Amino acid sequence: MPDLDDQVHHRDKGGRPLALLEWADLFQNLDYRRVAETQVGGTLVRTVWEGIDDGVQVGCMWATGVGNAEALTTTWEGYWPCTQEEAKAAHEKVVATLRERQATPSI
Repeated sequence: MPDLDDQVHHRDKGGRPLALLEWADLFQNLDYRRVAETQVGGTLVRTVWEGIDDGVQVGCMWATGVGNAEALTTTWEGYWPCTQEEAKAAHEKVVATLRERQATPSI
């Protein structure tokens, strides 16, 4: 019999367990998933709920991406038990770093 601790679990934004179909319904809803979104110049920074807890840091609860609306590159991931507040703080850190880089003149 498989060890239950080795299985993937799905959690809502508050960390409560979700059945797979509940998670799938929420995952399709960008309004639910979006935690923060900031435009820095021509660059979009978006932090979203992912809701995947696999216990070994492969699936993630939160992710912050940088790019444009069509293509975001992940710059930060938060693993369970990371909270929504920590995800928002990470978002602000990514935004601050991006603003700092854009304010620095290129040589």
